[in-house]
Amino acid sequence: MLQMLPSSRSGVTLRALLLGLAMAVLVNVWITYAEYVVHASRMNLSHFPVALLGVYLIVVVLARWARFQEGEMATVLAMGLVATAVPTSGLMGFWLGVMATPYYFATPENRWAELFHPSIPSWFVPRDTGRAIEWFYNGLPPGAVAPWHVWIVPLVWWASLVAAIVLLSLCIAAVLRKPWVEHERLVFPIAEVGIAIARTEKPGERLPAIFRSRLFWVGFAVPFGILAWNTLGFFSPGWPVISLNRGSLSLFRGFAWFALRFNFLTLGLCYFANTDVLFSLWVFFLIVGTQHMIFNRIGYTVGVLGDDWSSIDPMASWEGFGALTVLVLWGLWTARAHLRKVWHAAWHGGPEDDDPRELLSFRVAVFAGLAALGYIPAWLHAAGMAWTMALVWTAATLVIFVGVARIVSETGLPYVRGPLTAQSFTAYGLGTANYSGDSITMLTFSYAFISQGKGLFMTPFMHASRLASEVPSARRMATAVVAAMVIGIAVCLVLTLYLGYTMGAYNFRDYPFSAASRHMFAITEKYLTNPLPVAWDRWRFFGIGGAAMMLLTYLRHRFPWWPLSPIGLTIATTYPTLQSELMIFVAWAVKTIVLHVGGVTLYHRSKPFFLGLAGGYALGVAFSFVVDAIWFPGAGHGVHSW
Repeated sequence: MLQMLPSSRSGVTLRALLLGLAMAVLVNVWITYAEYVVHASRMNLSHFPVALLGVYLIVVVLARWARFQEGEMATVLAMGLVATAVPTSGLMGFWLGVMATPYYFATPENRWAELFHPSIPSWFVPRDTGRAIEWFYNGLPPGAVAPWHVWIVPLVWWASLVAAIVLLSLCIAAVLRKPWVEHERLVFPIAEVGIAIARTEKPGERLPAIFRSRLFWVGFAVPFGILAWNTLGFFSPGWPVISLNRGSLSLFRGFAWFALRFNFLTLGLCYFANTDVLFSLWVFFLIVGTQHMIFNRIGYTVGVLGDDWSSIDPMASWEGFGALTVLVLWGLWTARAHLRKVWHAAWHGGPEDDDPRELLSFRVAVFAGLAALGYIPAWLHAAGMAWTMALVWTAATLVIFVGVARIVSETGLPYVRGPLTAQSFTAYGLGTANYSGDSITMLTFSYAFISQGKGLFMTPFMHASRLASEVPSARRMATAVVAAMVIGIAVCLVLTLYLGYTMGAYNFRDYPFSAASRHMFAITEKYLTNPLPVAWDRWRFFGIGGAAMMLLTYLRHRFPWWPLSPIGLTIATTYPTLQSELMIFVAWAVKTIVLHVGGVTLYHRSKPFFLGLAGGYALGVAFSFVVDAIWFPGAGHGVHSW
C-alpha cells in the first residue's frame, strides 16, 4: 500500500501519487481539448511535451512550496511523461482514428467496402449499425442517444492488445535499466532537466534553485515575450508578428531540405545533449542529403515512400532502419552478461531478483514479458494476419520502440522518430503479393500504435526507470506510472468519444482523425490493388545502413578521438530531425563555444538560461492557448508544432 515516507528521498508517497494522477488527467484533457475543440497548437509531439513542461513548471513551484521532496517530484515527472504518451498524436488519436475510419470513409470510388470490409472480424471495430459511426463523426442529431454499446466489444479486445504492448514495454524497461543507467551511464537529459527544475540548494527550501537564477528568467523572457507579443496579433491582422517559422531551405537543387524554424523548446533541451551527437546529426544530414541529391540528379529510385512516417526517401529510410536495427542488437550484445544474470534470476531467484532499484522483479519482467511478446502476434493472427507477417511486424516494432528509447535516453533530443515504420518494413520486406487481403487489412489496423514513430510508451518507461533511482522503491514507481497511464487512457478515451458524439469527430480537424487514418487505408488499398513483390532493392539499402552502423560503432569504441556518434546515421533525415536541424546546429555551436571558452564550469553556469528558454516557450504556448480558448474557440492559432 502506498503511504507517506519520512525519508528526505521519499518518492511514491500518497500525495505524490495523487498529484501525479491529477497532472495526468489535466494534461490529457488539455491536449485533447486544445487540438480537437480549440484547434490550437499540437502539444505532445516531443518526448518532453510542451504541455507537460508548462504544467510541470507550475506544479514544481506549488509542490515544493508544500515541501514535496525531490523524490516525490521525480515520481510526479515520471507519471507525467507516461501520461502524455496517450492523447491525440500519442496512442488515442491513431487508435480510435483507425478503428472508426473503414466504414465511415468507404465510398464506391475507393472500393473500401469491397477491399477491406470482408476482412474485418465482427469483434474488431465498431460497425455503423444504427448510424453509430456516422453520428460519431457528425455529432448526434437532436434527441438521439449516443450508441456507446457498439464500442464496448471492440474496445475490450483492443484494450487487451494495448495492455500487452504496455506490459512488454515496462518489462523491457525493467530489464534494460541496469545496463543503460549503471553500466553505460546514459545521461537521460530529459530526466535530468526535470530533476534540475525541482532541485533546491538547501534542504527545506521552498523555492527551487532554478527559479532564483537571473539567467533562467532572462532565458524565460525571450520566448515568452515573443509568443505573448505574437498572441496580441490574434486580435489585429496588421500586427507586426515576430515569425518563428521562415519556411525551409535546401542548400543545393535536389538536396535535402531543413526547416528554418526557431523552436525554443528544441534549442533549450538540445543544449543538454552531447556535442558529438549534435555535430553528428549535421554531418550525417549532409552525407545523406548528398546521397539524396545524387539519386535525384541521376533519377535513381527504389520506388515511393512507404508512408508518411519514413525518412526523406525510401533509400534513406531503409538505410536508417538497418542502422537502427544494428544499434539495438549491439546494445543487447554489450548487455549480454547482464541479460544472462536476468535469465538466471528469473529461473532461480536470488538477490538479483529482489533488487528494489528495478521497476519489476526479473522473474516478473522475464515471464510477463514473454507472455506479452507471445500474445501480440497471437492477437494479430486471431484478427486475420498471417503468422510470419505478425512476427515480423512485432520484431520491427520492438526495434523502433527500443531504438528510439535508446536515442532519446542517450541524447535528450526532444523530437526523435524511427526512420521507417514497422508497417512499411513488413509490407516491402515480405512482399504483399505473398499475403491475403486479411493480412494486409490487419497491417493497416496496426498503425493504431504508430504514435508518430516515437515508440509509444517505451521511452517514458525508460525515463521512469532512470527517475526511479531518485526514490527508495522502484516497484512503487512502476505502480505509479502504470496508474498514470491507465487513468490517462480512461480519461482520454471517454473524452474523445464524448466530443465525437457531441461536436462530431470530423470537426476535430486533427491529423490522426483527418489525414492520417485515411492515409493508412489509402496505402494498403494500393497494396491490395497492386501487390508488391519482395523489395530486394530496399533490403540492399537496409544492409548498407547496417554495415555502416557496424563500422561507425567500431570506430567509436576503438578510437576515443573519433568525433562522430553512430546515432546520427539513424535519424539524420527523418521529418522531426529536418524540422529541428537549425536549432540542433545553434545548440551545438553555442555549447561548443561555451565549453571551449569556459569549460565545464561555464557550461553548468549557463544551463539555467537554456532551461529558461524551454520553460518560457512552454508557458508562452500555454498563454496562447488560454487566449484562443477564451476569444477564438474553434478557430485557434497553432503557434507550436514540430
